[in-house]
Amino acid sequence: MTERGSAGWLESEGITTLDASELARLVDRTSERELRHRLIGGVREVALREIFRRMPEYLRPARAAGFDAVISWQITGAGGDGHSVDEYWIHVHDSRCTVSSTPPAPADISIRTDPATLLRIVTGNEDPIVAVLKQRLSVRGDLAQAARLTKLFAVGPA
Repeated sequence: MTERGSAGWLESEGITTLDASELARLVDRTSERELRHRLIGGVREVALREIFRRMPEYLRPARAAGFDAVISWQITGAGGDGHSVDEYWIHVHDSRCTVSSTPPAPADISIRTDPATLLRIVTGNEDPIVAVLKQRLSVRGDLAQAARLTKLFAVGPA
């Protein structure tokens, strides 16, 4: 059991073995400062890879019917300089989700955030609208489609 405020669970590739409920619980119990501190370097890469690997699993196909968009995710802090980004592309089409490290088509929606905010949002520990209001998440492009994203994906534990 991890004590509140500790992010020891982020020191290895252990994040890849956690189910959604346990991951959400651990993120909730980890201080914002500690989460940001740990999500650098190799741990950052593992966490991002795992988040985006799981995206297709969390798509709600019935809710995605008729939705067709390419979403560019720009995750800040690559290289530790605060200016570089890692980019992932998600294409939601025909009630399916595919993830790519190269753009399948021009992005309809671009989302930019830091890895800690992304992890808190996908685990249901932070509301994306609140993150936008706090300027920790920015969204550009088709805002009507972007507003539907939280309904298309199961956020947090099922």
